[in-house]
Amino acid sequence: MSRRTHLGIGLIVTSLCGTAAWLHVRSTRYDEIIAQAASRHRIDFYLAKAIIYEESWFRPGIRGASGELGLMQITMGAATDYYTRNSYPAIRPERVLEPQLNVEIGCWYLSQSVDRYRDSPDPTMFALLRYNAGEIRADAWLKSAMAGPVPAGKSPEEFYLSLVDFPKTREYVRRILARARSRNYWF
Repeated sequence: MSRRTHLGIGLIVTSLCGTAAWLHVRSTRYDEIIAQAASRHRIDFYLAKAIIYEESWFRPGIRGASGELGLMQITMGAATDYYTRNSYPAIRPERVLEPQLNVEIGCWYLSQSVDRYRDSPDPTMFALLRYNAGEIRADAWLKSAMAGPVPAGKSPEEFYLSLVDFPKTREYVRRILARARSRNYWF
């Protein structure tokens, strides 16, 4: 296997009309880690993978401008919360960069967020809003979403995202949801 962090595999798919087309399946060296953590925390594999793509482009040692760490750009606050809730001893920041632990904490945090918004009109979307912009902002956007019905001619997703007054967060959620649905990971 090459030293690259991903492997593109092309498969020929025959359509109903008999012509061949290419379907690209992208896998990474982290797929097994992602699958295991996502399964443990009841998170869709493709959603977790889309977050990793968006957050780090599968670069495990990356550090964000606000101190986020690793593949899923985990904050030390989220890591500390994970360790406290599981009765583990204190965590060192360099450990959060370890891919297996990073993805575990990220999937755990995302699962906590989905559970938090389970009674919302779109738990996954509000969980992603929390993941990117924080709980206070996500709660405010949820409150606005619950204030009235979805306007005619707008999809619920389109309406809820129109309430997000941070363009970067709005686009972040759109990209992750689209990537997770289409299962496309272009490197």
